[in-house]
Amino acid sequence: MSVPSHLRHTPKPSPPETKDLLSSDAKADASVESLTLQLQTLEAENHLLRTLVDAHPDILFIKDAQGLFRYANRTLTEFYGTTLEDIIGREDSYYTGNKEQGNFFRRSVQHVLDTFESELVFEDATDAETGEIKHFRSIKLPFHSTQGEELVAVLAHNVTAEVREHERKTRQIDHIYDTSLEGFWDWNIQSSAVTHNRRWSQILGIPESELSNSLEEFAALLHPEDMPEAMVAIEDCLAGKAPYYHRHRMLNRQGKVLWVIDKGDVIERDKEGKPLRMIGSITDITRVVESEALLHQHNRFDSLTKLANRSSLIDLLQQTIITTDIRGGHAALIFIDLDHFKKINDLLGHTAGDHLLIEVAHRLSRQARSTDMVARFGGDEFVILLQPLSEYAIDANRELEDVMEKMQHSLNQTYSLTGPSGKLLEHHSSASMGSIMFHDRSLSAEELIHRADIAMYCAKEAGRNQRISFDPSMRLKLERSVQLEHDLRSAIELDQTWIVLQPQFDQHQQLLGAECLMRWRHPVYGMISPFEFIPLAEKSHLIDRLGDWVLEEACTLLKTWESVPALADIHLSINVSTRQIDSPCYVDSMAETLTRHDISPLCLQLELTESVFVNDMPTTVGRMHQLNALSLSLSLDDFGTGFSSLTYIKHLPFSEIKIDRSFISDLEHDVMDFRMVEFIIHLGHELGMRVVAEGVETQGQFDHLTAMGCDVIQGYLLAKPMPVDAFIQRYGGS
Repeated sequence: MSVPSHLRHTPKPSPPETKDLLSSDAKADASVESLTLQLQTLEAENHLLRTLVDAHPDILFIKDAQGLFRYANRTLTEFYGTTLEDIIGREDSYYTGNKEQGNFFRRSVQHVLDTFESELVFEDATDAETGEIKHFRSIKLPFHSTQGEELVAVLAHNVTAEVREHERKTRQIDHIYDTSLEGFWDWNIQSSAVTHNRRWSQILGIPESELSNSLEEFAALLHPEDMPEAMVAIEDCLAGKAPYYHRHRMLNRQGKVLWVIDKGDVIERDKEGKPLRMIGSITDITRVVESEALLHQHNRFDSLTKLANRSSLIDLLQQTIITTDIRGGHAALIFIDLDHFKKINDLLGHTAGDHLLIEVAHRLSRQARSTDMVARFGGDEFVILLQPLSEYAIDANRELEDVMEKMQHSLNQTYSLTGPSGKLLEHHSSASMGSIMFHDRSLSAEELIHRADIAMYCAKEAGRNQRISFDPSMRLKLERSVQLEHDLRSAIELDQTWIVLQPQFDQHQQLLGAECLMRWRHPVYGMISPFEFIPLAEKSHLIDRLGDWVLEEACTLLKTWESVPALADIHLSINVSTRQIDSPCYVDSMAETLTRHDISPLCLQLELTESVFVNDMPTTVGRMHQLNALSLSLSLDDFGTGFSSLTYIKHLPFSEIKIDRSFISDLEHDVMDFRMVEFIIHLGHELGMRVVAEGVETQGQFDHLTAMGCDVIQGYLLAKPMPVDAFIQRYGGS
């Protein structure tokens, strides 16, 4: 709102009262403008919402407790041939003329409001334009309006096409010539005579000629367990309390149980309100109930193994926690994970893997007790709930161990699996097991499962095919491991890592080179041992990144030392992991790094262990020859600890072998170690390779090694790993 023109050209300042008035007017103008903007925004949002709702192909409406429309989208108003303004405050029968249908809709709304729970129902409605009955799958959701009124929102999806297709197929298969799916009945209450249509007799498998048309016949066909409740529903209808609507079982002449929806109402009463006539119908819903049972089976059981699934296990576990707390006694969880299951899928295919899982399920079920639950938790994980166990912890633990031992023994037996070529193969498998016992409500179901899972993980770490019970220290160890793995990802960027060099010497203690070793100082835990963080890096796939970083550091040092005479000719060794050598890009990346730093490959040595040959030996061997073609030296680390070392050094381009420190430590006192070291040195020389001894800590070890002709000595006796600056200061000649 602009200021009036006669005020804008006033030369003199306004009196205080005028200024206050102008200030008040300006605030009012701003308030009006803000309110106008808010209203415009709300109108735009409401228009958008209305447009979206009207464009929805499904019917959407809101009804009150009387079953009257409070809102309807365009799909519904077009269905009933009316407008939004006209439909508000009316019910369905106003447009369809179908009072029974209207009453049904009203009762349905009342039922939803009574329970105040959402409901999925199948129902019919009459097209006002064509008079045609349409079938809908409706979701009904109760809610409170902003004024606190109870309302029901309904989203109805037209399933008429699906229903009609089902009817068509049913008629073709069952040769049903009666078009109605419902069996109608008409009860003369005064005479107790009941008449039926043909469909009624078809549903119950009774020839029309054999019908007695009596109420006693109906009672005889009712399932005995459902009769009392059905009779109460009929009596309530006769008393005018509610229309008759009941779902129950009936028995046909062959004794087969049928599920039906039986509904009806009194259509005639005398002057005193006494019921005279009641009509209704039954609908065979046996297939629907069976489908519900199948759906329940799907939701509660694993489709492959037929064991209980995760949801079923958690439900029973929650009940068991309460039961053990109230009644005393113990219960336990066993978490099982198959060892090396991925290899089965990779080598034999997923069909063989599925067959293995099925057989595992059978074996676990046979070893479990009748009161226990065996569940497939997902993938190759199984969880067994043992309950009840003894009230005494010692006895309960003995029962738990007995079951676990039997299960482990059973799972370790040979499996017969079909390979890709159809050939029957004998397969040996094992499983890692973690367990936890409980007897009260101190831990939730999720926490119990988590702790059993932690124990299983520790069994894996302990070498697989192990049984381990949960201990609180396991959680602390796992949390530390998870934290370290997380922090390791950013350790390089935060300058928490650095390189130390362990010198390597010849027999005359002249410096030949050094091995690059990575160190990490954590801001909370302090120095982290490589024996802890290197396995974490390998498991979390960070080893590639760490290996690349060490390579860059080594190349940078070698380039710098080209101008340092005392260091120009020494070599640096770096360790190469399995994941690095498995990468198709490793050789190209190595070549690019050497070119970028412009260093001689002869100064760089790559140390590999036998583990690099586990996954794909032919591919690995090919990459080694490619690396050797770059003039890089290859060293076989930890020689003597594997089973195929002789095969490796015979056929592969190694120029050096490193004797594992486990042989060096007892060299002076163990004759077998002495002879093993002597043999390795002799073998290496016969094959034209340099031999390195690592872990040399005593003068006696040094003397023995030099006497045997060992080429390179590495260990604390001569020099411990040291920072780069200290290495340069000691050996750089300055």
